[in-house]
Amino acid sequence: MHIVGTQGYIAPEYVADGVVSTKMDVFSFGVVLLELVSGREAIGEGGKLLWGTVNGVLDGSEERKVKKVKEFMNGGLEGERCWMESVMNVMGVAIACVNKDPRRRPRMVDVVYALSMTHDLFFHVSEDGLLPPLFPRKIGTKGIIKIETRYL
Repeated sequence: MHIVGTQGYIAPEYVADGVVSTKMDVFSFGVVLLELVSGREAIGEGGKLLWGTVNGVLDGSEERKVKKVKEFMNGGLEGERCWMESVMNVMGVAIACVNKDPRRRPRMVDVVYALSMTHDLFFHVSEDGLLPPLFPRKIGTKGIIKIETRYL
């Protein structure tokens, strides 16, 4: 089997050994998340891979992590109304997705669940474009979580 892909999104295990698995898609999705947060392309100047620039970003104290993520973030996001907690969550998911060891990458269902817990990802789309984020409110009993959205 021969897989065709765009450089920068291809999982390292496929490049090195031709290993094909569903974790390749998880890797590529992680690269897309990194692009969204950083505003940069998967391959930068000089062929530098975006996923290779996140080593150590979420290491250390909470203060250091926030500082490193802000440095990595697209400057345009700071002017947007976003919660740093949500950006940190997306970065955590993205970094897990681009782990060099495919066995350590999350399953896509886990990625979707983690991202669904990110408050700023809930928007209302109308003819006027995106309206302010909808904030989920957890309701339920016996461990069942229902997401109900409402405007600020």
